[in-house]
Amino acid sequence: MPHPPHISPTRHLGRATETTPETLSAHDNLGPYLLRVIWPLAALSTLFLGLRVYCKLSRRRRLWWDDNFLIAGWIALIYAVSLLTVAVHHGLGRHYEDLSDEAIANMGMFSMAAGFGNILATCWTKTSFAITLLRISDGSMRRIIWFIIISVNLVIGSNGVIHWIQCWPVEKTWRSYLEGSCFSPDIVRNYNTAVAVFSGVMDIVLALLPWKIIWSITINRRERLGALVAMSAGIIDGVMAFLKIKAMYVIGNVNTTTVDLQIFGTAEPATAIMAASIPMLRVLIQRDSSSKPSEPEFVQLRTTSTARGPLMSNSDKKGTPETSWPELEVQAVEEVHVRQGEEKDNKIRMAV
Repeated sequence: MPHPPHISPTRHLGRATETTPETLSAHDNLGPYLLRVIWPLAALSTLFLGLRVYCKLSRRRRLWWDDNFLIAGWIALIYAVSLLTVAVHHGLGRHYEDLSDEAIANMGMFSMAAGFGNILATCWTKTSFAITLLRISDGSMRRIIWFIIISVNLVIGSNGVIHWIQCWPVEKTWRSYLEGSCFSPDIVRNYNTAVAVFSGVMDIVLALLPWKIIWSITINRRERLGALVAMSAGIIDGVMAFLKIKAMYVIGNVNTTTVDLQIFGTAEPATAIMAASIPMLRVLIQRDSSSKPSEPEFVQLRTTSTARGPLMSNSDKKGTPETSWPELEVQAVEEVHVRQGEEKDNKIRMAV
């Protein structure tokens, strides 16, 4: 079957199907392989998210904005995986020479819609974890996290817009024989690569920020390290984003399928959901749920000033050590510091 004059974006990315030692035969059907990968990813993300919600509700804690964004990302992920399943039914994973024009068009339409679902899932899951960090941060750290939230939504959101307007009319994206125009494959490849790099970098930054936030709190060292490792699991999400770049070198190659792109595009939000749920799952494995934070240490301040004199008269202080005003001031400051530290520690515990 002759290929249309314009290479449809549904052929841009994926597993090369030329017969070489490194690739599979041109006529192998990779659709079942795709389904064997994306559905377990969707099932695992569902399991982790379900356990996260259970842990929160079982502790009588209401769902917050980070939970809402994570659930929205999960819905977008399931939407994408479901559409990819339909696309496989129409020929996704098979060589284009084995498909009719109508099958290619249907496959392209469902693949495009699924790709958009993965873009939304990626954007919302990153936003969810950033909101979690926003709850336990203050000062300049909050400004950094707000910058990440805004930039992630602008960059990945614009990727979702370009995903649909790269051809005009939009239907030309999956029916390449229609009259109209499309962006150059080089433009699509370069922009998608830049977005994937940005996405991976943001994942790594979000995974490292908890170290600065949590390291100084007064919980015991074992609990602190556990929280840090749990909240740094998002590095895996960043790895998926960078692996997705590897599949982009075939943009514009007619001898491709979108299998690899769809796998990494699904793995990125799926691993993000799992990584964002892991900190909350620590509740299930903690042996001592009633463990208390270690007592904060303070430098004992010594004062010899008696400018204000003793607090109690000689008649009131029989048998009682004399307490001066400066000593009471030091004690009051220490109590405030303890109270503020406990409030911050409790806030972090509520988030993780």
